[in-house]
Amino acid sequence: MASCGKYLLFLTLINIAVCDFGFVNVNCNPGHGQFGHQSLLECIVSLSEEAKSVKITKVYWYNDQLGPETLLINYASSDHSSQPRFTLAEPNWTGTNLNVSMLVNNTMITDIGSYTCTVLTVSSRASASTNLSVSAPYSTPTIGKTDKNNQKAVMTLSCNASGGYPSGGIHWFDEHKTDWTTSSKQHAIKTKDGRFSLTSELDLLSGSIYSKYTCVVFNSSRGREGEAQFNVPASLLSTKHEESKVASKIVIGVVLIGAVVIGLLMVKILQTYRRRSHRTSASYSVCRENARQDDENDKDQAGFQQVEQVFGSEKQETLG
Repeated sequence: MASCGKYLLFLTLINIAVCDFGFVNVNCNPGHGQFGHQSLLECIVSLSEEAKSVKITKVYWYNDQLGPETLLINYASSDHSSQPRFTLAEPNWTGTNLNVSMLVNNTMITDIGSYTCTVLTVSSRASASTNLSVSAPYSTPTIGKTDKNNQKAVMTLSCNASGGYPSGGIHWFDEHKTDWTTSSKQHAIKTKDGRFSLTSELDLLSGSIYSKYTCVVFNSSRGREGEAQFNVPASLLSTKHEESKVASKIVIGVVLIGAVVIGLLMVKILQTYRRRSHRTSASYSVCRENARQDDENDKDQAGFQQVEQVFGSEKQETLG
């Protein structure tokens, strides 16, 4: 009889487990928080029609990197415990409340990661994982002069912004919206709390200085977060103007000298060409005169030959 009773109890427990298993689910949405503020990781329990009367007996949360051994939240019907900064979103949670979301207070960069929520009923267990991302805005940038790193620079501008996450960047523009970022030097330093401090330096070189420069801070998503402007002292701009005038005079002088040199070369070439043409003409005249004299000599020679032939014929007739 005793063994039969145990067998019936075992079958009853199996039946309860089968009826409850698969009808309890946890559905979670990823969360995003801002540094220093409260973040929400939303998880809701769903029950099938067959399990509407089921009560949740326990809820616990843990960070997947730390593992279930380090529970952030451990809530039961009778008692509960949690780590500092972590609590259930429902302050008076009971086993009939299907909202098992977790709040993260004073969110930190180290809170970024994957989390698992597990719920238990009398005869079942259901879990779901979700992720928390965190961002932090950068402070309003500050801009000013700094020690020159480049001896050729007239001035070096420095732009600083801090407290942001993830790492962003600083861009430089002049009053004409020309981007000078590629000419700058960027530095991103990670602070103890995981956020970043950005510094960018731009050398202003002689002859390429504009009246106003703007540094703009962009976050990792290329979103514009803040900007600062610097007006270049008039003394530097007047120096640039004088240098431009000197440079213009130098260019004009070089052009004039080049024009004179080219003119002299052209005159030399023309003179050389005329001499050669004169020599060629004189040589041609001499050749024509020689040819004429040769023709006359040939004619005279032909005349002499004809006379000789005539005298030779008469002489033969006389002898005959």
